[in-house]
Amino acid sequence: MTNFSRFSIRFIGVSLFFSSALISVDCGRVAENVPQEKILVRIGDRVITTDDFKRRAEYTVRPPYCNGDNYIHRKIVLNSLIAEKLFALETQNDNELLNNAQFHDYLQGRQEQSMRQWLFYKDFYDRVELEPADIQEMVKISGRQYSIDYVSIKDNAIAQKVRSYLENDVSFDDLFASIEQIPRRKVTWESQENSQIHNALYSGLLEKGKVVGPLKIEENDHIVMRIAGYSDVLDLTDFDVQNRIRDIKERMKMDRAIDEYSRFVQRLMKGKRIDFNPETFTKLVTIIAPLYQTQSDQQENAFKQQVWDDKVEGDRMITVADDIDEIDDEPLLKIGNEVWTVARFINELNIHPLVFRKKQMKKSEFSEQFKYAIADMIRDKHIADAARKKGYEKSVAVVMNVNMWKDYLLGLYNRNQILSEKNKLDTFQDDYLTIIEQDLDPYVRRLRQKYADRIQINTDLFEQIQLSRIDMLAVQSSVPFPIMVPNFPLMTMHNKLDYGRKMQSEGTVTNEQDLSE
Repeated sequence: MTNFSRFSIRFIGVSLFFSSALISVDCGRVAENVPQEKILVRIGDRVITTDDFKRRAEYTVRPPYCNGDNYIHRKIVLNSLIAEKLFALETQNDNELLNNAQFHDYLQGRQEQSMRQWLFYKDFYDRVELEPADIQEMVKISGRQYSIDYVSIKDNAIAQKVRSYLENDVSFDDLFASIEQIPRRKVTWESQENSQIHNALYSGLLEKGKVVGPLKIEENDHIVMRIAGYSDVLDLTDFDVQNRIRDIKERMKMDRAIDEYSRFVQRLMKGKRIDFNPETFTKLVTIIAPLYQTQSDQQENAFKQQVWDDKVEGDRMITVADDIDEIDDEPLLKIGNEVWTVARFINELNIHPLVFRKKQMKKSEFSEQFKYAIADMIRDKHIADAARKKGYEKSVAVVMNVNMWKDYLLGLYNRNQILSEKNKLDTFQDDYLTIIEQDLDPYVRRLRQKYADRIQINTDLFEQIQLSRIDMLAVQSSVPFPIMVPNFPLMTMHNKLDYGRKMQSEGTVTNEQDLSE
């Protein structure tokens, strides 16, 4: 009989990290539900919205031939996004990628992450209502700039002792007298601080000498702060005041939504418990720990090298060692009465790559952090199930997000097949300008001609769009798929809108509006 009596973990806490980028999943809509005034391009049943255009151009790094904000570069960006959709349309149904189980697991993982984010946005963030008095009080608090002395503590037991000493009126100076020079820095409301630190400093007006903490930043990482001084800064212009109020509202909404969401997750997981089979768990850690430690430093995933070029797609999935086959059928853990074998765990891992709470860990810590990462995976699975019960997998936001990744991968697969046939895939990264001009642009030109009657472009709307020139890679913290949007598609340098038909703002198209004329 399998022993699950030891090595247990309860769902007693939720590690959550959110930012305003989290709710941007709703930027897209499926064609039949998107507001017409946001549709930039229609290609059959596919659409590109103005939000899609800006996100794909600004949330990732564009190549030099279109990284400006001028009209020519904006047209290259649009042509590239259209080319990606055309490449995806050309991908045959019976191909290696669509028959690849890992491809479908990846899309399912993207879907479930979007569902969790959509649930947070619709059921928590969108429902927060702020009282004017609370906003005004925060306006006063947010004008305070603190100078803080601080001490970092890298041990839970020591942090607990420090807390006990402080509660028994041991002074900050006496407690840390052995530190030759305690570090000091300034903190403002706008500072990019850990949420624990920010909330502690800006929950009220703190006076000089006030000691705050120890605050737990993450496992075995705490901070103790003393207010060394402060100043109150007034916004001088109406513009500054309005910006401050806008930022305060956003932060207050996010903080309150996260609090409510955390309570929801705790209720969802109440009474649930994971019991690990210590024998199988130890075998799995022995096999898998070196893989994680090596891959995180130097190895690239073989599947993604083959399909979507890991140099530009940053999400990691573990390459499973052959040794795991030997323990596939062994029971790894039990959730209630449900037993997961190692094979079941590996399948779930393809859908939800592990997210470790500690980004830097010693080898001796891996076993414990591995358990926490598995617990977080199972927690996320239950949250996705809760979102599915609400029908959120059919939400236009979720569908559009998944379709964006699917078309990106199908388009990239088709592009790479073409380059492989020409024996140019291996040299593409080093000579992409020449290869786009000589090999890809002619192919894209033929696709534009083939699909000309299905391509509709709202050129009036397009001409209103402006782009930033700042290179940026938008990522989210502590989620299985951190990259927010796919890489920019390297498929064409065509800089004219001389194909397809013009779409009017109300969506009507006539034969006289052929853009190629």
